[in-house]
Amino acid sequence: MNRMLLVSITAAGLMLASLVQAVPYDIQTIQQNMLVQAVPELPDLSRYTRQAVLEKQAKWYKKTEKVNLERMINDIATRKFFKGGKLGVWAKKQGQFPKAVFVHDGLLTLPALHQRMPEVLVKLNRHQYLLRYPIVVMNSAALAISPGEELLMSHERGSFVVNAGDFFMVDGALRGWREKEKAPARYDGNREEYRPFYIGWSGSGTYIYGSLLESLGSYNSKAYGFTLSTYTEQDRMYAPIGLNLHQRPTGWLINNRITDVYYGFYSYEAENVALVGNKYYDNIYYGIDPHDHSYRLIIANNEVWGTRERHGIIGSRDVSHSYIFGNVTHDNKLAGIMLDRASNHNVVVQNSSYNNGSDGISIYESHQNLIAANQIYNNKFHGIRFRNSLAIRMQDNVILQNGRYGIYGHLSDLMVTYDADSGHEPRDLKLDPYEMRGSGSVSGGIIAMNGSGALFTQGLEEIGIGKLTLDQNGRRGNITLGGDLLPYSDEIARVWYGDSAPVYFRQPHLSRMNGQG
Repeated sequence: MNRMLLVSITAAGLMLASLVQAVPYDIQTIQQNMLVQAVPELPDLSRYTRQAVLEKQAKWYKKTEKVNLERMINDIATRKFFKGGKLGVWAKKQGQFPKAVFVHDGLLTLPALHQRMPEVLVKLNRHQYLLRYPIVVMNSAALAISPGEELLMSHERGSFVVNAGDFFMVDGALRGWREKEKAPARYDGNREEYRPFYIGWSGSGTYIYGSLLESLGSYNSKAYGFTLSTYTEQDRMYAPIGLNLHQRPTGWLINNRITDVYYGFYSYEAENVALVGNKYYDNIYYGIDPHDHSYRLIIANNEVWGTRERHGIIGSRDVSHSYIFGNVTHDNKLAGIMLDRASNHNVVVQNSSYNNGSDGISIYESHQNLIAANQIYNNKFHGIRFRNSLAIRMQDNVILQNGRYGIYGHLSDLMVTYDADSGHEPRDLKLDPYEMRGSGSVSGGIIAMNGSGALFTQGLEEIGIGKLTLDQNGRRGNITLGGDLLPYSDEIARVWYGDSAPVYFRQPHLSRMNGQG
């Protein structure tokens, strides 16, 4: 043990402790294994193959397609996009009462649609088809884009794809397209301007392998770019008899490229979705954004970079019981990976998060998440930040050269700290309740060369400190602790630099509740 180092840390801690109002703690010595949560077995990715997608598609081959060009108002699959006076948008683009291609039964292919309705789907060359009307795939039907085919959705004509059945694309492309420019409908900074989009509704399946999704979506509900969502309760009266509105959408996106999409991925009440091996780059608001009540997701081995406005990967509002592993997320405007608003019981392991504009990994108002074996470095703010979150297990992470603290755990009154210039609405406490409570544990791994220090905590009711490696934190390379743990620098130094067993800090009232003291 380096006695001089221990003395210097203790002295610095006692001096700084006099400057802060620290939470008092009871201290309990524990075993190292009490801080370590076994990483559960990760999902097997070997089933998500090109052949598996083709086999799912093959189940439709014996069914004959039934396709019509029809008015699309008052249909459950399209109603969302015509409420609130939006019908006029499509009427202007089409020059008539808006119509769409409805696939009622069977499997529709692009060559078959072109042959039947050449004015709807224009064949530009051997590979590219220009869609000049929306396509609506009903719950008893499917649409397929075959290898080598590109479906170009006309920006000027207001085309899109709505799927209530199954959608397949293997080695193809789905692109928003400007007819006048003969080029992708790239985002021009106007977030509300219409761009073509894809959505899979309740009960739908979306299976895409080795393909390109490009220039889709805008800041309009359910038209964000690439979306999987359940219907709303208000849609019941428009639903066909026998349609199960509560059957959640699902899908696989495997080894694709997704670029210039407003939300690279968005979900609402989806489940069992697999996003594996994709490259999400230069998307607008979020890269990957599963949202409200989406469960049992696999987000694995993706690379996410260049998100222009927000985060690389974010699960928000009860995105729970999911696996986020093996991803590389870098050079995004804000956080690399975030769990937000009651996104609980998730496993975030073996990811790399670096060069992001805020934190490497952020956990906000979300509980019982395992953050393990990640590499987190060169992020502008903290390596790992957790706010108003309970039971955050942080273990075996390598946290290097982040601009502020390696780990930063704190409480915050979100109504008091609301920033009117943030671009977010004030928090709706009925929709998103939370408590100002926090707890967690830190063990294993490395915390080194972070700008402000190694570990900062404020207001946490419990925090476990286990063995790990530290080096050169703080501007002068000697700031280890900040916040409530400063008065306990001696005890923590003995764990980190000496031979002492791990320790658990617990607020006194909780110690009494647990029969201690």
